[in-house]
Amino acid sequence: MLIKKIPLRVMQREFLQFFSIIMLVAIASMTYTLFAVSMEDIDVNYKMFIKDYVQEDGYFITSQNIDEKLLKEKFGVELEERLFYEVQENGITLRIFSISDRINKPYIEAGKKPQDGEVLLDPSFFKAHQYHTNDSITILNKKFTVSGIGYLPDYIYIIKNDQDILPDPKHFGVVLMTENDMKKLFPALPVHYYSYKGRLNNIEDFKSFINSNWHLLKFVEKSENPRIIYTEMKLENAKRMTLPLSLFIILVSSFILFIVMRRIINTMHAEIGTLYSMGYTQKDVFRVFMRFPLYIWLTGSILGILLGYFEAYPLSEFYRSYFTLPKLKNVLPWQHIFVALALPAVFIFISGYLALKNFFKLTIVQMLHGVDEIKFGKLPGIKFFDRFEFQTKIMLKYGYRHFPRELVLAVGIIFSTILMMYGMTAKDSIVVAIERTYEKNFKYEYLYLLNSVSTHPEIKLTNQAEPYNVMSFDIEGRKLSIMIYGIKKDSQMIKLYDNKSNEIPISNKLVISRPLANKLGLKEGDKIHIKSKFTDKKYTLKVYKIADLPVGNSGYMDLESFNKIFGYSREEYIGIFSKEKLSLSNNLIFESYSKLVNTIKASAGDLSKTIEVMALVAAILALLIVYVLSTLTVNETKKNIGILKMLGYREGSIFKMMLGFNNFSFLAGFIIGVPLSKITMDSLMNAATKDIDFAMMLDVSTKSIFSTFAVLFFVFVVSRFLVRRKMAKVMPVEILREQVD
Repeated sequence: MLIKKIPLRVMQREFLQFFSIIMLVAIASMTYTLFAVSMEDIDVNYKMFIKDYVQEDGYFITSQNIDEKLLKEKFGVELEERLFYEVQENGITLRIFSISDRINKPYIEAGKKPQDGEVLLDPSFFKAHQYHTNDSITILNKKFTVSGIGYLPDYIYIIKNDQDILPDPKHFGVVLMTENDMKKLFPALPVHYYSYKGRLNNIEDFKSFINSNWHLLKFVEKSENPRIIYTEMKLENAKRMTLPLSLFIILVSSFILFIVMRRIINTMHAEIGTLYSMGYTQKDVFRVFMRFPLYIWLTGSILGILLGYFEAYPLSEFYRSYFTLPKLKNVLPWQHIFVALALPAVFIFISGYLALKNFFKLTIVQMLHGVDEIKFGKLPGIKFFDRFEFQTKIMLKYGYRHFPRELVLAVGIIFSTILMMYGMTAKDSIVVAIERTYEKNFKYEYLYLLNSVSTHPEIKLTNQAEPYNVMSFDIEGRKLSIMIYGIKKDSQMIKLYDNKSNEIPISNKLVISRPLANKLGLKEGDKIHIKSKFTDKKYTLKVYKIADLPVGNSGYMDLESFNKIFGYSREEYIGIFSKEKLSLSNNLIFESYSKLVNTIKASAGDLSKTIEVMALVAAILALLIVYVLSTLTVNETKKNIGILKMLGYREGSIFKMMLGFNNFSFLAGFIIGVPLSKITMDSLMNAATKDIDFAMMLDVSTKSIFSTFAVLFFVFVVSRFLVRRKMAKVMPVEILREQVD
């Protein structure tokens, strides 16, 4: 039938309008496909990797060699010792492990298992320093051959320190070496490192037994290991955001399609009535007009799926390199592709059906006379608007009449603001957190963690160094822990401030970080119930002050009170803060950190790519939504525009009357979007870190607000320029000709 060609002719005539709707559908399908397929790929390979290569259930470090057989018999867990040593040379830290046979087995890529004189490098360090297989690397003046790349199940997110936020492969790498080479290169290893695998019925008994017999220095369960849980956390966050993000775009597309269908029908009353009078049935006409959503759905969904699928591979490769995950299996999740195809169809066909439903209730006479069009063309009569001058009054009336689409425009700007602010704030918050934590609060350049708690008479501290003590505690009733530090009362290395920038004195009372207080819902004066990870002793401490630290689950009190409360001698300590590098025996040092600020700041630059993508998506969404809705208004008011031109009104005045209300919608959307961005970011961060030992505040900065506004305002101006060009093409002569016809 010839009437089947009507939809394609109309879409060709209003190409940009329908193309914009198709692009919105394509972006929705692309977003879902991109994240769902890439995250499924990562998830499948991650689960396969940790299963096949036996990821640990935890690890612990002791100062003495343990009796593995005794522990296995008593607690029923599998144990394996890894030789462990850390080397710092030329600003680069290498963490060296022996190769495991049973737990945390390495996956070897682009090479072979090392023999004596050979090493494996982690993939990020290998790439950052442009190594190749069979290149040489010098460690403590001895050359080793790089035999390949090694992935470790317990070092998926390769960070040097537990408190680090981002990896830094330029300054930190993991090296795997044979046990023989390690014993030759490091004859006196200061600590003993053990991985365990198996379910423990009473983990507290396990820790206490180890501590009482072999002096436990560190104990980390899998659920507390940032090198493992950060990967799972980021995967869950990506999965959590995929469906809502796609659904929002689809709903906006569907609503705009509904408006477009209504406009098409309102301009084709007479034509449709004529089709009825020619003998076509309602079913015939309905089928023809349902081709609009059909064409939009098929074109947009297929285009989006193709774009998303082909972009999923580079995205999954980016995540894989970011997390240092090997690719063990190719994944093609058909179920997600089906959802990406079917999801837009549901909403788009419903919107098309609803747009047609009321129209087909009219009689043929009403269709021919265009009753609905006459009703639709009336401007609302509201006395409040009459107090304004003519142009403003018309602008307000048009805004009121098209309130649903103004609402959609505002919601679109809100969503774009949230998306862009999230990207901008993520990077700003990390940089600010680093600057404030490691420059304003933490004044030291070097941090040394020693292998025992004692008075350390062999160490002579200068005025550039301070001792500290630290213990890790479980928080009762929560799957969280807190690190409490004992520091000098007049410490020059750590300065704590409240939210009004007043310095908090170090005393015998507990001061905790703001992210931890927010996570636990604690206020000054509240009590916190904790239990030592090593001794199982329980303590109840009162929160004296909340320090305005942006990162960390930490608490602070003076060293003397710390030792008294937790059972140490008056002058004992386990670590040193220092502004200069100390000459300490390797036998004394368990871990040492240096130049934390520069390291993490350099890594923060890697977020730029992600932020640019988020900003681009937000800008495209805003452009399409504003353009389509504004174009709809121009198309519906062509007659009024033509009449106003004949009356002598200039284009600027006409544009203000027809589309001036969009300015208020844009501003309202942005103003509402800023606080909603903060709420959204806090909710995402709290959900992501609810049960892990990490806390961070994402504070909305003035810079991120202005940057977001500048980008969105530029997009808004561009879309308005395109619409104004379309309005300029409306000629009074054409309107008169249409009236005559």
